[in-house]
Amino acid sequence: MFKDIVDAMREGFGTCLKEIKYLSERVEAVEKKFGITTKQKGTSAQNTTPPPKPTLEPESESVNGTNAGRKSLPEDKGPNVPADASSSKDKAPEPSLVLLEKNQSTVSDLQKEDARYVEKRDAALALCRAKSDRTRKHAASQQSPYKANNTAKVIIPNKKLYPGYNPFAPIDKKKLKGLADWLKTCPQLTNKSSGKSSEDISRLHIDAWFSVLRKRYDANPQHFKSERMCFLDHLFSQQWRFNYKDFKDPEPDQNGLGRRLPGGAWNYYTGTTPSFFQSNKVWGMDIDDVYAPVNYNDTHWIAMWISIPKRHIVVRDSIYSSISPEDLDVVMEPFLYMVPYLLVECASSDEQHAQYSLEPFTYERPTNIPSARAGDCGVYTLKYIECHALGIEFSKKDFAKSNGKTMRDKMAVDIFQELSDAHEFENKDNDANRGAYDG
Repeated sequence: MFKDIVDAMREGFGTCLKEIKYLSERVEAVEKKFGITTKQKGTSAQNTTPPPKPTLEPESESVNGTNAGRKSLPEDKGPNVPADASSSKDKAPEPSLVLLEKNQSTVSDLQKEDARYVEKRDAALALCRAKSDRTRKHAASQQSPYKANNTAKVIIPNKKLYPGYNPFAPIDKKKLKGLADWLKTCPQLTNKSSGKSSEDISRLHIDAWFSVLRKRYDANPQHFKSERMCFLDHLFSQQWRFNYKDFKDPEPDQNGLGRRLPGGAWNYYTGTTPSFFQSNKVWGMDIDDVYAPVNYNDTHWIAMWISIPKRHIVVRDSIYSSISPEDLDVVMEPFLYMVPYLLVECASSDEQHAQYSLEPFTYERPTNIPSARAGDCGVYTLKYIECHALGIEFSKKDFAKSNGKTMRDKMAVDIFQELSDAHEFENKDNDANRGAYDG
């Protein structure tokens, strides 16, 4: 215990020294800027007026400021106040120990975070600019059906085959039995033995299904209604909601910028996250439609479709009464403001800057969709997104409440069959996202 106290004291002193050095350099810079000089022993100065002392409220103490680590000295009271008889010019101030909380951010910590933030942002912007410069434009002869004797053919888009598969196809009973038999050999996957809560398991399943969609989309984009879409994970919505206060609180600059986006925002923007079957497509440039799941209070899942061209978000909620309109406004606010901000901040050309605006997106929650039983909101959220991406209408027959278990079993089999080592699947992208600020 004594060793811990000594280590804490040593760490506290080290931190104080760094802060004092940093603050002294700042004070010296301010003095030089405003021409303030102070009289020192053995030297002369024309201006002998001491620099103004920072004022503190009564009963207050500065931890990292001028009065940090010492008591009030006679010279702090002004030049006309006589010094105490017991005071001496050569007497050092009494030392004082300042213990800082281990998790408390210091000035230098915040500077490092800002530096890493700018570094990550600039790297993403550089990637966008490089991709924009590499974008090829078809020759004039390739844009028209025929010109003179030029044999160049018109580039014909891939024929649309969507929907390329039936998301409500009957389940293969042999595959279902194979999954059930395999689960019996892996008791560590249960909530109790794995040490994970039901909410953690639910998030893993949600992200696993989105990985299946990304894999299918990567292999056969023509099976979907557009080749300009991406499928995110639960970390996207979770982090954006959690860090919205850090974005909202600071005052923007004269251009409305200068705010702090969540860590990893540019990774989503450039398509490098999620890392499993990453799209490497840039929002707005290559992506029009963004799909993501959103969790509310660890009890309810909803589907979110962000349309960048329409500047609009559609929320599909399988149990409408689970979130009040007022609470849903709070849930959606981060996306309404941060998505347009991200598009403006990362615009790689004047043309894109003119195309985007900081005006918030709009959103709606339709009520004319099939509803689910309690406990099936996650399954319905995934099926809403899959069907919409495939261009399939929400059939009341397919989305009947009695089909909830069948849909769940079918998705579990698909995850087991299509994702290698599905039992070991866990989203690690959060570590990289936090790396935007952490060293």
